[in-house]
Amino acid sequence: FPRMVASFPPGYVFSFFTGMMVLQLLWVKTMVPETKGVPLEQIQKQLGIA
Repeated sequence: FPRMVASFPPGYVFSFFTGMMVLQLLWVKTMVPETKGVPLEQIQKQLGIA
């Protein structure tokens, strides 16, 4: 991070990290199943563990 801030304007660096966090959020929302209120046994079946 310090090298990036020294090489690029701080706004560009923070924009890069913001973009990466948005991509991570989209990945989690699409790839990770919702587990709220789901029994552990059913979660294991969904993930192919049991």
